Amino acid sequence: MGTNYYAVRTRPTIDEPLHIGKSSIGWMFLFQRINKPYNEPPVVWNTFEQIKEWLKKYTESGEFVIINEYDEIIPLDDFIEIVEIKQKRDKNNPANFGYNVVDVDGYRFSDDEFC
Repeated sequence: MGTNYYAVRTRPTIDEPLHIGKSSIGWMFLFQRINKPYNEPPVVWNTFEQIKEWLKKYTESGEFVIINEYDEIIPLDDFIEIVEIKQKRDKNNPANFGYNVVDVDGYRFSDDEFC
């Protein structure tokens, strides 16, 4: 069982939500790598630090919120705590299901589409 997390605009829009990643029981958090430098706002997520900085900037401005797949709003600090707990607890698990996973500074990222 897993839970997906998204960054969504707080105003009505036809923009697709940004898939941050997935938290699954027994697995480290799996981040969705995103490289849209010409997007508005630009989205380049290749490291956990980039994701945290981007989310901090756009959640504090009120432009985006973090939600899970159950449409619950997740405060940024709570989201970071979820990731960090999974980092410590599940780090010996070698892979996330069958996704192509890249280790970036100890965090797992994938270019694959996953849900």
